[in-house]
Amino acid sequence: MLHYILIILYICASINAEEVQESTFVISLNNTYSNDELYSSIIDVKSKSKIHFQFTDVNKNISFIIFQMHSHLYNVTMRNETCFNNNKLNRTCEILNGTNLGLFSTTGPISDMSVTNLNEKDLKILIAVHGYIYEDPVPGGCNLDGPIETPPFVSTSTSPYRDYISVTAPAPSPSLAPNRCEQTFSTLTFYRLYLPERDFSMDSYFGGIKTMMSFPSVLKYGEEIPETHRSNVRRTMSAYPGTGAVLVAVALFIDDNGTENLTPRWSTYVPTVTYVCSPLVDDDCLLLRDLLSQTLCASLLFVGLFMCYFGHKFFKTEMFMFGMLSGVIITYILISLIAEMEQAPLIGASFLSGILFGFIWLTFWWFYGIPVFSVLLVTLTFGFFAACVLYHQIPGGLTMLLEDLNFWTLFILVMLLTAVILTPATYPANILCCAVLGAYAAIYPIDYCLGSNLKYIAINTVRRATVDKFQYAVLSPPFEMNDALLILLWVMLATTGFLFQHYHNRGKPPFPPPPRNIRVSPEGYGSITRLGAASDPPLRTATLTSNENTPLLAKNGT
Repeated sequence: MLHYILIILYICASINAEEVQESTFVISLNNTYSNDELYSSIIDVKSKSKIHFQFTDVNKNISFIIFQMHSHLYNVTMRNETCFNNNKLNRTCEILNGTNLGLFSTTGPISDMSVTNLNEKDLKILIAVHGYIYEDPVPGGCNLDGPIETPPFVSTSTSPYRDYISVTAPAPSPSLAPNRCEQTFSTLTFYRLYLPERDFSMDSYFGGIKTMMSFPSVLKYGEEIPETHRSNVRRTMSAYPGTGAVLVAVALFIDDNGTENLTPRWSTYVPTVTYVCSPLVDDDCLLLRDLLSQTLCASLLFVGLFMCYFGHKFFKTEMFMFGMLSGVIITYILISLIAEMEQAPLIGASFLSGILFGFIWLTFWWFYGIPVFSVLLVTLTFGFFAACVLYHQIPGGLTMLLEDLNFWTLFILVMLLTAVILTPATYPANILCCAVLGAYAAIYPIDYCLGSNLKYIAINTVRRATVDKFQYAVLSPPFEMNDALLILLWVMLATTGFLFQHYHNRGKPPFPPPPRNIRVSPEGYGSITRLGAASDPPLRTATLTSNENTPLLAKNGT
């Protein structure tokens, strides 16, 4: 009997230990309407606790409010307590779980809201209340999907391999008036603000959200995301894991004749933040998470410096390296289109195929060795890179380039045009390509370590070729101090590499001959000896061996 009593006491103690502690937080909403933000504060929410929010002294001009909550990294729960307490019609009540949440409520009266922290640690939570008048658009007021009647927040989703982000916001209602969704419409514009690269701090997180809460601040600091889909409620942008992005939608009222009012009405959705990864998981924000990829990336520093300063001097090595690079790119794209593979085996297979391509191109030069043809692959690679840079910087929202046929036609045109321009000047073009591409390869692992985004010059092009629906993604890469410093380093390496190679090869033949053109002088039986005067100097014979510095016009015995 005592045994059962102890078990019961233990169960009761466990239940009491898991009980959520509740408290009440009163918010006064008596601010003037000149500022739509009626209240904003960062509060502490204890572990296993629930806070009820009650609103008093509501400004008489306010017709509805948006109550929003933001938690850094950890999910919390928000719900409409008034709905749950007075749910006599068994309607769906609003309960949300996440890090960037918001609820809509009219002011007659305002519903009581609550936030629950079920995590094992105390959290700091940013709460804010924004108020709007009767004529202002209602965020999410024309929502047709989902269990929540009026969801005033922005939602994000990421592609399976984290290549792009989809941002959606339910259609707004022009005002609180009934049936307005069928009579008129509002424009819905999306904005983005990048947080500092690899900065997962709470201060940066809350600072970015505060900046994107009100429409004037959004216009000042945010960057508009162009529309690429036929649906106005959705945007797609390229993903940059590890770089936080604050995303928000703004509803702007437009009257029936399609022109903006003299005093346009607007409202902002609850902003959201995405890192495209979880900073709470070790190495989740790294682009290369396997040892093979990291080793190959690190080796680019030494290979890039070698090509930047000695590429033209060691011509056979250059031919092999550019053949291998072309093989890696082609194989990676083809395998990605044909089959689904993990990153490590895909990169490994591409690397092995690239080695084969390198030997094939080296063999081609070995037997033919025509400088124009030998450098053609180098200039084509440079043209490919020039087209990648153009795609990296091209403005988003160009509907003409959404079609793959138009995009790849333009891409190949830029690639071929660059090669045609460079090929006639074979010698300086080869040095230029080695210097520029070698410098980029050298800064690539540095970019990876710093968490900047110059590496996406090449990555976004590969994504466009291999990822389904990536044509709708707006690139607009972040550009911060680290990116500017790396570009400066890139320019310095390319410039010094070009000048060094040009100076080092002065007075020398521009290209070495292929080894098959170098022959051993004949001796012994069957050789032809020229009969001439006794004063003629004897013929000198020497065995010439091929090396990477053998001049094109080499003479026997010299």
